Amino acid sequence: MKRALLLVSFGVLAETSRARSLAALAADFRQAFPAWTVREAYTSRFLKAKLAERGVLVDSLPEALERLRGEGFDTVFVQPTYLTPGEEYEQKVCTVVAQYVPYFAALLLGAPAFARPERDLRGLQAVEDTHVVSLGTQLVLLGHGSPHQHNPVYERLQAVIDAAGLPIHIGVLEPSDWPTFDDVLQRLRHLPEGAADQILLAPLLIAGGRHVTHDMAGDNPDSWQSRLQAAGFTVQSVLHGLGEYPVFRQVYVSQARDDLQAAGLL
Repeated sequence: MKRALLLVSFGVLAETSRARSLAALAADFRQAFPAWTVREAYTSRFLKAKLAERGVLVDSLPEALERLRGEGFDTVFVQPTYLTPGEEYEQKVCTVVAQYVPYFAALLLGAPAFARPERDLRGLQAVEDTHVVSLGTQLVLLGHGSPHQHNPVYERLQAVIDAAGLPIHIGVLEPSDWPTFDDVLQRLRHLPEGAADQILLAPLLIAGGRHVTHDMAGDNPDSWQSRLQAAGFTVQSVLHGLGEYPVFRQVYVSQARDDLQAAGLL
């Protein structure tokens, strides 16, 4: 049996962020699954092209699967590194994997970090462990959202957070999706006096990049940091994506191990 673990991501352009998140995750998988060959693939054509201009070559998912097939791998487990099962996952991962099932003895697809409700608490605990939230501070997590269809996972996660009584609020960047900035602002304004003296603003994203440095924490008036400050809050921003934290990377490792054991491959 020739086995491969294929980590599929949207992609990261910034070298430092890529090294600290996706490359670090691949290293974690190599350590956790020494009997498996670990490969990476990106789904963003734009990022692949920009990286190629710098001499950094990363396969697309079809290219990676074709390469594994040509090298004689018979068992492949595809682990997405997305946080939620949004459009990118459905259209560029699920569809592609389904097309390649006939070419392998076993081709299995894992799930994004927050794809399965029974695993939400494990992922949220890892998020909470990456950030120190003191008394009087509220943690605002900013996810991506979906541009063409509503992604209900963020609302589901907020319901879990509220049920646990955690000082965490989730919003999304995509202006056509929700929870919006106004949704989060209303939540913060309805808190008891003194509960939101400080806001810790952090990405609910696997890696940093322009979304973090510009859309979330930029000095421009449209950033979430600027808008929260304009609303009267004291804001501290975290610029590190969740993939830079070993405790959160283990969410993916644990989920892959669970899925592989369930399939009888470990």
